[in-house]
Amino acid sequence: MKKKLLAMLLLSAMLLSAFAGCSEGGENTDETTAADPSTPAAEETVVEEEEDTLESAAAQYADRDYGGYEYRVADRGDPGTYADWQTFDVYAAEQTGEIINDAVYQRNTTLEETMNIKIAERPFTHGEVTNSVKNSIMASSDDYDVFTDGLSTMAPLVSQNYILDLRTIDTLKFDNAWWDQMIYKDLSIMNKSFFMTGDLSVMDNYGTWCYLFNKTMIADFGLENPYELVDSGKWTIDKHNEMASAATVDLDGDGAWTMADSYGYITETYNNMAMWNCFGYRLVTKDADDVPTYTYNGEEQITALQKIIETQFSPFTNMGSGSTVTGGGGLTENTRENQFAIGRALFYYAGLRNVTLYRDSDTDFGIIPSPKYKEEQEQYYSSYSYANCTAYAMPVTVADTAKIGDITEAMAHLSVYTLTPAYYDKTLIGKSTRDQESAPMLDLILATRNYDLGNIFAWGGVSSAIYSMSDPNTVASSLQKLEKAANKVLQRFIDDLSEMEP
Repeated sequence: MKKKLLAMLLLSAMLLSAFAGCSEGGENTDETTAADPSTPAAEETVVEEEEDTLESAAAQYADRDYGGYEYRVADRGDPGTYADWQTFDVYAAEQTGEIINDAVYQRNTTLEETMNIKIAERPFTHGEVTNSVKNSIMASSDDYDVFTDGLSTMAPLVSQNYILDLRTIDTLKFDNAWWDQMIYKDLSIMNKSFFMTGDLSVMDNYGTWCYLFNKTMIADFGLENPYELVDSGKWTIDKHNEMASAATVDLDGDGAWTMADSYGYITETYNNMAMWNCFGYRLVTKDADDVPTYTYNGEEQITALQKIIETQFSPFTNMGSGSTVTGGGGLTENTRENQFAIGRALFYYAGLRNVTLYRDSDTDFGIIPSPKYKEEQEQYYSSYSYANCTAYAMPVTVADTAKIGDITEAMAHLSVYTLTPAYYDKTLIGKSTRDQESAPMLDLILATRNYDLGNIFAWGGVSSAIYSMSDPNTVASSLQKLEKAANKVLQRFIDDLSEMEP
């Protein structure tokens, strides 16, 4: 679903471009003539395409027989003490009636029967997956076929030569629609790809950032309709701040800012970077040879970041007001999630994970993308949690990469007809959203993610410095101090990657 969406948006862009080209020059020339009404119209030929199904997709892999091979996937499947981002899209032991669980079970069962394999989850708690895989690689032990973890957690394994360049595996066909083309393009380095995701996972969607807004507060404070603002291109940071300021009220009049009060904007320090990416900026861009270089320190980028710091620490936010609402993680006292759930926050900027979290909340909310910097910005962008937006990687210890690539390709393909509709159509749209307007907004959010290598790899600590910024007056000097060291670290990474065997 999310990959088809990208194709639809690209198609729409091409069509608009074509219409624009046809209208250039304004007036018709003598060479342009109207169709002769006396000429019979050509008969329209309708070609009916057979609709793809899970069965027809599986049939494409029916000639494989991997002799009962155990396909081993390491993931965050053990909730431990950090269950918020537990992986739930890799394995299902049985059907339970829960939509996503049963979709995973159906996909895996079909895959196992078609290719004669057995899917074996290796569940770890949050923070243990990549370390366990790394230890296995260092011991030259072939314990895992693929693993999935947060992007920034897996990133150090690239320069250590612990994970494979997925482009070298012929059985992985990344031009297929079930692979995320944005990650493939944005996160490649020197024409190598180490991470991929797509329809085989929904955890990347869970970690995608969006704006939730309280529809009741919009009405009570007489504010503009956020959906209309987005559609008109007028949903900007200035409009956001104007509305957030109007909705901030010390409801109990005690002069202290707590959960008892009304906030215009609930946020966290990470959103310094998230919002900046949504203004269309990246810490790192790539040249014609796909080599990354730091480009964050221009005057325009710094001015935009200063605007964001001002917003993040304005009196209408939980951070700027010095509120006790600072935590995160669930619907408990003083958490960001709970402040929105109880209906006392106009805007909340966080992951799509929270859309399903609020399924039982009484708060009537809508979903929109992060605001633009200015109306002139050509499009909206979305960001995500680099620690919790997960992807797949393959250890260098894998003995038969062609086989593992083939199984992974099939798993992603079958997910189009199982996992994706279960998550997107039935869970996200069907059960979690509150209105029809949210659906096209979700389409827009998922199709416009702005992946930033500089944030994922954190060369030289630039991203960490931005997370911790709270004073707009120190932005320029702080970034300039980091520039020399950050470029040195990045160059060392490039040199290390260049020396690796192809």
